[in-house]
Amino acid sequence: AGAYTQIAYSDIEKYGNEILGRLERVFANAAIRAEDRKILDTIIGDADVSELDKTGAGKNFDADWIVEALSKLMQQGKEVKPEDCVLCISPAMHEDLLKDIAASQPLTYAKPEPVRTGFVGVFMGVKILIPGYLPEHDTTNHYLSGFLIHKNAVVLAPKRELLIETERDTVNRKIKITGTHTFAVALVDNKAVVEIKTASTT
Repeated sequence: AGAYTQIAYSDIEKYGNEILGRLERVFANAAIRAEDRKILDTIIGDADVSELDKTGAGKNFDADWIVEALSKLMQQGKEVKPEDCVLCISPAMHEDLLKDIAASQPLTYAKPEPVRTGFVGVFMGVKILIPGYLPEHDTTNHYLSGFLIHKNAVVLAPKRELLIETERDTVNRKIKITGTHTFAVALVDNKAVVEIKTASTT
């Protein structure tokens, strides 16, 4: 994965070298997003990953679906402990999950943080992630899938850390910056993942 940009000398003179440090942080975040995308594309590409089809549910997400997905993992012989799993969902899915929790008085009493902060970070021991990309399970209607992923499901192997290279273009008075990240991803246990098919498109 890679990213490229260029900065005019005048911008560096105006804002100082701090702008280069900020760009490096942006590139580091882009490297993480590239890893996320590769992991999710690898998972959806495996036809043997179990699934919950919620495309006809009339909502983008429901808190009960997390319970169903955890149950499916256990039915497939996976031991599930708090913090063992992450749930990757889209912003629209997160919004409906938040609404579902906020609408339940018992849930808001037991877990008031989502109501106070407007964000669900952990629910039922599952860490909630919004990776910025989810693959489509229906490319015609652009329906997205969420994923409940056990920590033992995927192996991420970076060949090397993010490499930032700079090059001066003295003719055009610009600095060219390239960030590259080399890594491999393998789905080592397709029974440790549950794909949640939704009708969400955002």
